[in-house]
Order: sequence, then structure tokens, then C-alpha cells
Amino acid sequence: MVESCSPSDYPKFGRLPQATIEEKAAKLKKWIWEKDSDVPRDRLAVSEDCILDIIDLVERRRVYFYVFHGINMSEWNEAALYCFWIVKMQPFFEIPPPGTKIKQANEVNAIISVRLLCRVVNSLRKSKGKVKIGQLNLSNLIHAFRYRDISKEAVMALFENLISA
Repeated sequence: MVESCSPSDYPKFGRLPQATIEEKAAKLKKWIWEKDSDVPRDRLAVSEDCILDIIDLVERRRVYFYVFHGINMSEWNEAALYCFWIVKMQPFFEIPPPGTKIKQANEVNAIISVRLLCRVVNSLRKSKGKVKIGQLNLSNLIHAFRYRDISKEAVMALFENLISA
């Protein structure tokens, strides 16, 4: 590792290869839509540009972890960052059936992020031979995500705690 404070000693982060984008998008879709959900897929729209930006931001953080901390980012850190950026950038919005009230985008994205968190945590717990997490107070977590009242580090700490509990 280069020991220097000069930014020119670090590589520039370029455009992600299309194969990487497709792989990351497929992983994210699997995490979010493994099963039916509170907001069905056929009533959701997504900003593709925003999702590409989110994938880019998560991959930049992967490089940051490696360059500045000498570690490879874990799957739960990756999922935590996706939760954070979905909440922050709001890529999803609902297309309601005629005559029904639309959910606000911040609520839709909070629900998707909490669903992603629960699915990844339970998947990682299962791979470690642990039982699924018990009933969480999801309304408090959705509220924190809905009003962006939580930092990247807090989401990562929450994942770590839920996986190891």
C-alpha cells in the first residue's frame, strides 16, 4: 500500500464495466424481490440512472475500504450501503391503481430498504447456522429510513449487530 498524502498516488475511479453493473444490479434485484412484497413489483417504477449511481457509489466505497483500510468489504457492508443509498437517493416510486392513494416515495424506498436489510441479514444468519431474526420493530426502522435519520455507519452497525446476535 502506498503511504502518501498526495491524491495523485491513488488510482482514479473510472467507469464500471457493464458486466460489473449487470452483476450488481442482478444481486440487488434478488435481495429486494426475492418474494412478493408490500409494494408489488408491477406497481413500482425505478429510475435506472439513479440505480446506476447507487451501484457506482457502493463500488467506490468498496475501493475506499480497500485503499484506506486494507480490507475487502463484506457482503453485509455492501447490503447496508445499498440500504443507505436507496433511502438517500429515492430511486423507487409507486404507480398506484386508479382511484387509490399513492405512497410517498420516501415511504416506498424505506420499505424496500428495510426489506433488503431483513432478507440479507436472514440469509447471512442462515449461512452461519443461526435462526432468522425475531420480529423487529420495523415501524421504527422504517421511520428512521423514511426520514433519512440514519447514517451509513449506523446502518452497517445495525447489520453487524443483527447478523451476530
